[in-house]
Amino acid sequence: MLATTLGPIRSKPLLLLALAGLSLALPAAARADDVPAFRQGLWEYQRAAGTQRFIATECIDPAEDLRLQQSSLQKMGCKLSPPTRAGSSWTYGAQCTLKLPSGFAAFSTTSVLTADNDTAYQVETRTTNRGATTSETIIAHRVADCTN
Repeated sequence: MLATTLGPIRSKPLLLLALAGLSLALPAAARADDVPAFRQGLWEYQRAAGTQRFIATECIDPAEDLRLQQSSLQKMGCKLSPPTRAGSSWTYGAQCTLKLPSGFAAFSTTSVLTADNDTAYQVETRTTNRGATTSETIIAHRVADCTN
C-alpha cells in the first residue's frame, strides 16, 4: 500500500470477512469472465463499514488481487460458490469455518462487484457471523499509472 489515511484499508479480520472481497477472485483455472478486467495502476479505495471510513491508495492489478484473495480463502478452507454475472455485476459467495486458537469461527459472505469500466468499480459485501449481518461498501477507481 502506498498511502493510507484514516486507518488501514485491510485489517486481517475485515480482509477475511469483507473481501471474501473485496471477496472476490478466482483460482488460476477460472474462466476469464469470472473476474472483470481492470487496468493495472495506482488505485484509490474508499471503504465504509458501519461508522468506519477508510481511504487508501495502492499500486495494483485489481483483477489479479481479486484472484489472489479468493485463492487465499480457498486455502483457508472456505467453500466458494461459483460466481454469477449479470451485465456489469458479478456476485460471489463464500461459506467459511476457520479453526482459530480460541476455537472455530464460522461466517458466510456475499459480495456484489459492479464494474463501471476498466478503471472504476464498487463492491457491496454482506457478512453473516453468529446470526448478525454486517455490510461494507468499497468504491475503487484508478487514479494514475504506477511510478517505479
